[in-house]
Amino acid sequence: MQKPVIAPVIAIDRGASFTDFAVVQDEQFIDHTSIETRSWKDILVALSRVQNKHKTDQLVFTGAASQMPAKIQKQIVEIPEIEAIGLGGATLAKYETCLVVSMGTGTAMVHFDKNKVSHVGGTGVGGGTIKGLAALICNIDDPAVLEKQALSGKATHLNMTIGDLGLDDLSFLPADATVGNFANIKSDRIEDKAAAILSLVAETIGIIASLCARAINCQDRIVAVGKVSTNQHIRHTLERVGSLYQTRFIYPEHPECATAFGAAIRHLKDP
Repeated sequence: MQKPVIAPVIAIDRGASFTDFAVVQDEQFIDHTSIETRSWKDILVALSRVQNKHKTDQLVFTGAASQMPAKIQKQIVEIPEIEAIGLGGATLAKYETCLVVSMGTGTAMVHFDKNKVSHVGGTGVGGGTIKGLAALICNIDDPAVLEKQALSGKATHLNMTIGDLGLDDLSFLPADATVGNFANIKSDRIEDKAAAILSLVAETIGIIASLCARAINCQDRIVAVGKVSTNQHIRHTLERVGSLYQTRFIYPEHPECATAFGAAIRHLKDP
């Protein structure tokens, strides 16, 4: 007997800065798109395009539901955001137990343990911090431009390091470990400013994530998702933090839409 065709599910994740759409069929990620707005008018336009492309009316939603139009409210199934983050990250990384670190405008840390999820920490530092500081300090609005500049810069030209204090190391920290972000300005190069901004964000997230992971015994299973996790300078810095704190960061495919993907998977597993 031929297996029946199951219609795709469109999942919408409305965040503080972006709205993401993930299309999932048979629990497989088949398409995604993202718009830099949380305007319901723009969301409905984008949703119409995705629906026309994939010919489905199965909709799930996670994130900020405030002022949701009645038109869409009647069509969707709502999934709690923490569940979507945990399940999305864990499923993409193929883990039964892990810490999922969702780096959006801010950063949320969710413990996923055999289909149980719990919010274990987070910080207001994230993509919003990068965007704001990049505009204020570098006059850059495009995250891709900031990333390119940062990869050619050195954060140590603006940060105070252990070496700046005349020490070769301190405890488990090497000479180039940060003592104070933006605490020892030795350069006015835009590349160094960009590197210092991204290092500040990644070091903060990496240290908090490492401490959370150690507390729940997931040191080797920290799954980084969200748009910020695709930034190569952020990844380099997280790897360095991980080596210092003896933790391991994992970067699954399609991390930028992990929460929307998780919402769709939750609906398919428990319709």
